[in-house]
Amino acid sequence: NYKVGGLTKYGLDAASLRARLLDEADRFVVASALVADWLDCPERTELRPNAVDPQLFALPFAPGPQLRVAIVSSNIAKKGLADFLTVAQSVADEGRPLRFLIIGPPTQDLHLMRPWPANVEFAGYAESPVQAMEQADLVMSLSKFSESFGRTVLEAMAAGRPVVCYDRGAPPTLVQSGVSGFVVPADDPQAAARAVLAFDAARGQLQLFSQAARRRAQELQDQATRP
Repeated sequence: NYKVGGLTKYGLDAASLRARLLDEADRFVVASALVADWLDCPERTELRPNAVDPQLFALPFAPGPQLRVAIVSSNIAKKGLADFLTVAQSVADEGRPLRFLIIGPPTQDLHLMRPWPANVEFAGYAESPVQAMEQADLVMSLSKFSESFGRTVLEAMAAGRPVVCYDRGAPPTLVQSGVSGFVVPADDPQAAARAVLAFDAARGQLQLFSQAARRRAQELQDQATRP
């Protein structure tokens, strides 16, 4: 129930929350190195990533002629929706026929951002991670805050979908930039657009990125499910 560096629902800042946690808990199980580093008590901390639906690992990865780039989220503004739309417009301006899909619930934030670029589609809510990822070839994580883990990033990688993410929070610890996806400077949608265009230009490399993403996801899944 907290975000590193932010305020909690209890009205505590990050430093006060850390002090309270250290005082009240004997042991910590954390999902990411980011949170472990924030707690800074390795003798009391066990790192265990979140597990994902194992069916994702069996999902085929077979991009068609038109790459599908997706954001999968709660579709609130701080998930980076405006930046996603900027990426879509930048790619359209380059004349590349990619599709950009917004997967998740309809929200007021989404409505207020209309009109969207012509290459953006609202795909609606997906009932499961598998249903979400089978609609995508690439997945973007553009949150405007520090995600403490980034489950959607790991779900995408388990499904063999390369990821483009901002260099903020935990997602960059999951994605191996240049191997399983690209990590780009935070709050730089033009850099994110260039990463997407690089995938489109190097279609022959997509399977290699997909395989690397799955390998990395399997490592984290094994760590999450160990006895």
